[in-house]
Amino acid sequence: MSGPLICRSLRGRPDWTSLVPALLQGKGVRWREAKLDTHDVAIPLPSIGGQSQRVLRAILLSPSDVGKDECRGRIQRLSRLSGGQDVAIVFLLKQEQGQMSATAALMTLQLDLVGEFEMPVIPVNSVQAVPTNLMAFHRQISTGSGSPKTANPAQSLLPYCSDRPPLPEHAVNVLTDITSNIRDLLDTASTPAGQIKMAEFLGDSSQSAISF
Repeated sequence: MSGPLICRSLRGRPDWTSLVPALLQGKGVRWREAKLDTHDVAIPLPSIGGQSQRVLRAILLSPSDVGKDECRGRIQRLSRLSGGQDVAIVFLLKQEQGQMSATAALMTLQLDLVGEFEMPVIPVNSVQAVPTNLMAFHRQISTGSGSPKTANPAQSLLPYCSDRPPLPEHAVNVLTDITSNIRDLLDTASTPAGQIKMAEFLGDSSQSAISF
């Protein structure tokens, strides 16, 4: 593979229609449009010595995809590529009318991955942010022999457990210390005693997490 590829089928997916022309017309990285059966993006990675060509492969998901059999099937197929190495999910934090919140959808997706699929999820606030965030992740794994270790799902989700995400880093660190997992956080935030405990440790930031 001589350069990064973007799947042409994205032109027919409403959330991602603008991404293909934006990448093809962008400056710097030269993208090419192609038919990709199991993923949406393919970016070559540096190979060391006599190693075979490594490729970062990613699928692009939005809140409307979460919970559907098709979505789970796409994740399963992605996880089988390259032994589950050098793969990722790009998730669009887009609020859609009549759908669960983007943050709740991200949480649902992450919880669905726990214990079965180990792959990073890259949240993006807009389609325009995809190239920057994706290439930053590409640079990160280009320096190693494989994908970085998947973060603890709770740690990945905590910044978004707020009605005004992301939570400050200090608040995330505190929540990590006083709760053991996402379920524990939800239980803590839903009881008076737990809310008092959060207020003691978090101060002003506690209300954002409790409201979530």
